Amino acid sequence: MTTSRNSDSPLSALSAGEQATEAFELLSNETRLAILVALWEHDDPFGDDALRFSELQSRVGTADSGQFNYHLDRLDGHFVESVDGGYRLTNAGRKFVRSVIAGTGIESPVLEPTEVDVPCTLCGAAVEVEYERGQVYVTCTECEGLWNGDDDHSGHLAKFSLDPAGLEGRSPDEIYAAAWVNTFQTIYSMIEGVCPTCTGQVERILAVCSDHDANGQCDQCGHRSRAIARFRCTVCKRTTRATLGVVAKYHPRVVALCYDHGLDLQYDFNELAHIAERFDRTSTDVEYRSLNPPRVRVTTTINGDDAWVELAEDLSVVDVSD
Repeated sequence: MTTSRNSDSPLSALSAGEQATEAFELLSNETRLAILVALWEHDDPFGDDALRFSELQSRVGTADSGQFNYHLDRLDGHFVESVDGGYRLTNAGRKFVRSVIAGTGIESPVLEPTEVDVPCTLCGAAVEVEYERGQVYVTCTECEGLWNGDDDHSGHLAKFSLDPAGLEGRSPDEIYAAAWVNTFQTIYSMIEGVCPTCTGQVERILAVCSDHDANGQCDQCGHRSRAIARFRCTVCKRTTRATLGVVAKYHPRVVALCYDHGLDLQYDFNELAHIAERFDRTSTDVEYRSLNPPRVRVTTTINGDDAWVELAEDLSVVDVSD
């Protein structure tokens, strides 16, 4: 069914395209949202998840069959699909409801600054974890941290995106660990060029400060490190950044080095003690092989042994130690 649009509507000016505009319009109705929720509650990806028209209408609670059919028809082919047994969510429908279940668009819980059982990697002081507005903040209680941040927090060591569902049933230590696990997976996907949110292509950048002040946090770039890895999805604009030491630890050469010394980088790292060990036992050195175009050698050392990878300006690996 084709719908008319007001040319003066803000939706008509969106650059995301007509399909994105239509998706916003489709979801701006309470009955349609109720249909998605009802199908979600019945959804069984490993079983028969189709819901008959009459049962779906009953669950939604709409008495007027004509009106209900109209709204269901609007969703059909977008967030809902009709099958032999009735109706079920499409992949897009599941993703939308999952985002709501995870907490997107819902008032976020708040975790006041709470000390966790891990020291600051810079000065050894106590570290606090805090959660607000969908972000986990990890801060040192004494030193200025790794970067100056873009908010009211000081002593930044890390900032992670975490849906409110990530706090459910977890202690502050477990929240900290969950945030790291989620971030490790995000960075891995973006290194491989696939956005973990929308599966779009990812732009990878080796960002090097042109006039870096190595004495603490640089006034120009705001970081202690002269170079960082930046990732940006070209479709949904999701971004993240990481130290070059973290990026290097995804390469098989570095993974093997750590494994040979009893440290698993990619398995069983969902506990605070393992994450702390990851940083305690390894050290990273960055050598600038070229500044224009940028190229760096990132050396990881553990127990006196080391391995290095060289990264180009798009963060691709161009050379590896023997």
